[in-house]
Parts: sequence; structure tokens; C-alpha cells
Amino acid sequence: MERNSSSCKLSLVISIIALIIAAASYFCPKKSTDPLNSSTLDEKVKGIIIDTVKQDPQLLMDAMGEGIAKKREAAIGELTNGILDKSSDITKQSMKFGELSSKTNVVCFIDPLCKHCIDFQKNMSKIVKAKKDVCFKMIPVAVLGDDSVTLAKVYIAVYDKSPEKALTFIEKIISSEGDINKAEIEKALKTAGLDPKEIEGMMADADKKLIANGRLAETLKIPVVPAIFIVKGKEVNILQTTGVDQLLTAIEGKVEK
Repeated sequence: MERNSSSCKLSLVISIIALIIAAASYFCPKKSTDPLNSSTLDEKVKGIIIDTVKQDPQLLMDAMGEGIAKKREAAIGELTNGILDKSSDITKQSMKFGELSSKTNVVCFIDPLCKHCIDFQKNMSKIVKAKKDVCFKMIPVAVLGDDSVTLAKVYIAVYDKSPEKALTFIEKIISSEGDINKAEIEKALKTAGLDPKEIEGMMADADKKLIANGRLAETLKIPVVPAIFIVKGKEVNILQTTGVDQLLTAIEGKVEK
């Protein structure tokens, strides 16, 4: 069964290559002085490719893998360069926690209801309380629906009202074991010493800022949340884990990929 499946896939790949060659020949025809007409040439080229792939199928797979790796490397390079290019926008739009003057910054795009984003926020809180030399620049976005939109806007409004109380509010939200509904949000606001009615009155402005955050994420082509970047001067590294130990290792100088 697996062998038949592999053969089908190989046939499909060969067919696609053949179609590409045929299309190239059609749009770039040979000159009339060529000893072979384009149709004959196409068949010979296709035959060579098919024979080569039959003899060594791994050759094609390696070539495809190399192409994918190069695209991935190019995408990572574009993303990390974008973080530097948009550093002023990131600083302006982010919620900042920790040592604001630190030369080590952790930039993170999060959805407040994303499980891995919640893990990141828990570990961020631990590191901030440990007074490590790092500034977290957290940018809320909403990718998980209307509930995410509402909570992301509350995050922004709370931070605008009181950066000092924002972390307490976040800690209460992420420690909740049930659904994050209106009652839970109001409870978290009161725990942080904030007036729910006042925060509600700030939601229209928070909505505009959330839209701006989404545009920034789109411009940078952020692929997933949480998207975590360790920025030290002109050096940017992508962190692919939310673990506190890995975060600390990256912050202190050695990035684990």
C-alpha cells in the first residue's frame, strides 16, 4: 500500500515537471533553424528527467527539500529584518514590562486566549518579578475570534490606563480556570484596582490600537502566535518555545533554537 502511494506521488511529481517543461517550450519556442522541433525536444527532456528520477527518486526529494529550506531561511531573514525595521512601531504599540531601559528586548505577538500565549505570559510574569535585565514588548492581536478581540482590547485599555496595574490584571486573567467571560474580566479588573466602567469607556480607542497591531503583524508576516523574538541591538533571534528556562537562556545570551 505504501509503495503504491509512493509511486502515485512520484508519478504526480513527474507529470507536474513535464507540464512545466511543456509550458516553457510553448511560451519560449525554439528557432526554426533548430535541428529538432520543440515537441521532439520536450519528449527527450521529459524522458531524461523520468529516467533520472526512476534511478534515484531521492535526488528529486532532496532537491525539493533544499528548495523548501531555502524558502524558510529567506522567510526567517525577512521576518527578523522586519522586526528591526519596525522597531519604533513595536516600541510605540507594545505593552512594556520589566526593565524599560534594558538593551535586551523580548518582542512577542500574542492572542490573549491562545494556550501557548498564556504559557508565555505566565513565564514573562515570573521573569519580570525576578527583576531580570530584560524588557518585554508584548503586542496583543486577535486571531481566535470575537472573544479574543474583546480581551485583547481590554488588555490594551488596561495598559493605557495603568501600566503598573496591567501585569496584575494579566496574572489574574491567565490564572482563571474557566471561560474568560465578562464576569471574569470584571473580577480581574477589580483585583487589579481598576474600574470596569472606566475601562469599558476606553474600548473604542483600544479597538483602533488593536487594528493597528493587526496591521503591524500583517506587515511583518507573523506566521503564528505566540511569535517571540529576542532582540539585542541589531541581532534578532526567533524563539520557538515558551518555556521559562529557554526564555532565560535566550535572554542571558545563548539562544536555543
